[in-house]
Amino acid sequence: MANIVELREFPNEVLLDMLEDRREELFNLRFQKATGRLEDYSRLAKVRQDIAQILTLVNARNMAIDQALQDKTVAGAVAGKEVDAVARFDYELSRYVVQFFEGDNEVAMAHVDINKKRRGTREARKRRKTIQRVTQVEVAGS
Repeated sequence: MANIVELREFPNEVLLDMLEDRREELFNLRFQKATGRLEDYSRLAKVRQDIAQILTLVNARNMAIDQALQDKTVAGAVAGKEVDAVARFDYELSRYVVQFFEGDNEVAMAHVDINKKRRGTREARKRRKTIQRVTQVEVAGS
């Protein structure tokens, strides 16, 4: 399977197809192990690792989309519209770029840094406001 950098280039549909294939392969490997026909036991670990990588990417993209929708500007731009969201990781910016489309027209775009951490002690974190993970927003037509 491709490494994590190559996996980030695939759309979600392809990743979900790959995930389904890996889960089926894992089932078959477990069945072979139970019947004593499995020759390469290391393949079990590799397939589990592949599944974990794919799930991590899909969940990170979904988290970036959710964070972008929590921004007031983006929420106002997509309110009442049937939009499709696409999240991709930009290596130069080190964050996700989330684009919202209504048909073929881009409605809004947001840069989301899902890796921002809350620093300090527990008490200090409670006093501070929530972390603003959306760093930049662009709305079409504004």
